[in-house]
Amino acid sequence: MYEKMKKELSLIFIMMLAALSLGGCSQSINATINANASGSYEETATIDKDLWDTAISGIIDEEMFYAYYRALYPAATISVSDKTVGGTACKVFHFKMSFQDMAQLQQVLSGTKPQSIHFNKNYFSKSDVYIPFEESQEEEEMPDGFAEELEQLLSSVDEATGKKLVASMQQMDVAMAVSFPYTVSDTNGTVQEDGKTVVWDSNNLEKERLYALFQVSNSLSAPKYQGAVNGAAYNTGVSIDIQSENLLRTVKVNGETVNSDCLFLSGEDAYQIIATDINGNTSRLRFRIDKTKPVITGAKDGKSYKTARTIRFSDKGSGIKKALLNGKAIKTGTKISKKGTYTLDLTDNAGNQKIITFKIK
Repeated sequence: MYEKMKKELSLIFIMMLAALSLGGCSQSINATINANASGSYEETATIDKDLWDTAISGIIDEEMFYAYYRALYPAATISVSDKTVGGTACKVFHFKMSFQDMAQLQQVLSGTKPQSIHFNKNYFSKSDVYIPFEESQEEEEMPDGFAEELEQLLSSVDEATGKKLVASMQQMDVAMAVSFPYTVSDTNGTVQEDGKTVVWDSNNLEKERLYALFQVSNSLSAPKYQGAVNGAAYNTGVSIDIQSENLLRTVKVNGETVNSDCLFLSGEDAYQIIATDINGNTSRLRFRIDKTKPVITGAKDGKSYKTARTIRFSDKGSGIKKALLNGKAIKTGTKISKKGTYTLDLTDNAGNQKIITFKIK
């Protein structure tokens, strides 16, 4: 039942969460962050009531909306009401909750797109998790599914309502305001009169990285990496969070500048990440992703041979870490002539393993 409800709600979920690309009158997000990283989060979405009644209410009713969000955020205060906003009758959705740390705020803000949030006495930053295009094909399938749902929605309403829905997508007014416990000295948003609140509007929110700078520490500590070890090799995707005492100035992945301090890399390659903060402190992280098993020549799994075999093996990715023949170490190029059953067990430095068994009669 929950999966069915989730499917039915997928369109409205996309409409009203982080992407905030659909829906009508306006969308506002207000967050207050305390010095200990706790705080409150409030989100208000107003959707043209006529549009709701004619195009959306057939997909989701208020009870389903309540059930869905209460399942996700049981401690949140959720309400739906009818109000007139700027002379337009609107359906108003209100969501409010407290958070204990940045991880909880990050979860709420992520919505349909993973986000990274960092906050300390020196700065605040929010960015999309960086995923290289070629590694996010599965993620890129989401707009196709969304397009199908949108097409289905448009086909279920009359032409006038369909045009109104499309116009609403293009005119969505979005703003996010965050109040901090510190005075803001620099930001790519707009500082309010109190000097501690920053507002990012629709144009700002299109940027990949939002920031608010409070102060610059004299620390010589370079950025640190969580999620990968320098010089290591991995056979799965790697999620890397860059921790920095000062606001990051640049992050480069294999020479490409990226606007994020959280990366997800899964393509087979050798990686070098260089992070530099606004004080010029720089650090590097090098590692490799290798998902390919070692290659063996001279024998094949399950085969029997009547002559001696010269076994060779290699691994172009991370290199061979361990090679065992019947449990004993073996070097590539070893000639095997004695009759018997042999098991060759290879493991590379990323943990990929290949095992074959063969016989010499």
